[in-house]
Amino acid sequence: MVSSVIYYKVTYKQIDNMKHALGFSNGKVTGTKHRKYKPYRNYFYAGQCDIEDWEHLLSIGFATKSREDYYHVSDDGRLFLKFVTGVEMLPESD
Repeated sequence: MVSSVIYYKVTYKQIDNMKHALGFSNGKVTGTKHRKYKPYRNYFYAGQCDIEDWEHLLSIGFATKSREDYYHVSDDGRLFLKFVTGVEMLPESD
C-alpha cells in the first residue's frame, strides 16, 4: 500500500500522462455507483519533455519501465488513479 504523503507529490501532468497511458476516457467508463474502466492498453512512449515526469512516477512506484522511454502504469498507479478519478482501473484487455 502506498503512503498518502506520496500523493501530494504527483502533478496534474503526471496524472494526465498516466490516464493517457491507459487510454482513459470518461465516455468509456461503465457503472454508476461502482464506476470501472477497462483499458485497451498500458504504455506511454515518453519524449524528452515527459521523461522526467515518468522517472518520478517510477521512483515512487506508480509506473514501471519496459525498455528505453516506454513506461507503464503499475498496480499502485492504478490504485492512485482510482482515488483521483473515482473510477476503478481494471487490468487491460488482451
